[in-house]
Amino acid sequence: MTRQHPCASALTFASGALLLLGATACTATEPEEPPALIEVVSQPDYTGEPIPLDAPLHSSGAFEFDQWPSACALTDTATVQAVLPGAVEIAQKAEPQQLKFLDIGPGAGDDSTHTIPEARCTTSAGFDADGLRLEDGNVVMNVTAEVLQAGGSAFLEANHDRPIGKETQVRDATCFVDHTTYTCEMTNIVFTIAVDARPYEQYTHTGGSFYVVDGERIDYSDDFEAFQAMSVEKILEPMVEMAVERLSS
Repeated sequence: MTRQHPCASALTFASGALLLLGATACTATEPEEPPALIEVVSQPDYTGEPIPLDAPLHSSGAFEFDQWPSACALTDTATVQAVLPGAVEIAQKAEPQQLKFLDIGPGAGDDSTHTIPEARCTTSAGFDADGLRLEDGNVVMNVTAEVLQAGGSAFLEANHDRPIGKETQVRDATCFVDHTTYTCEMTNIVFTIAVDARPYEQYTHTGGSFYVVDGERIDYSDDFEAFQAMSVEKILEPMVEMAVERLSS
């Protein structure tokens, strides 16, 4: 027995006018794709304010410890907003770090421990959709910066080991790339910036993780490796470049 389409049986005895209306009502339509909820702009028209590196020196050769550049300045809200223009919330959380240094001043050779008030900073971006707001507590797009060393060049040489990762030059900085982390060395500062991003479908359950990356709509729901590569190339790298430029100004 052949099973009829429900529209066909419903229209069997319809008049001409009703037949037209019924056919219109039964026409199949393709489901619309969900909207892209996050936009990424890897080359924003933004440079940001300079980050000064002219603090007075401690006897150890480091900058005075309460005057180190804040890690939050490296990935400030304006930088994140420039790369992720659709972010509706940006929050920063600074953390102090206890750092142990080799003192190169009087009593050279003695180790000393000091507290750096804002040596580490996590910047989180939230977006206007259920599951993607900061209050939802999900990791959608986090960037963590850390100032490892800051001071005179002799202090940095005495206290800093060569980082792991692939070496690359970013403007005035020599950087080392290890997966989703950049460690960058400059004359008076060593810092890291890392990205932690997740395809958002796991939070929104919208049937895809659609992003607009430099004007191109891409669904990353089935390709985490491609998503991670995009996060490094299109989000992390531009933020590192902007930080280096601001530190060089």
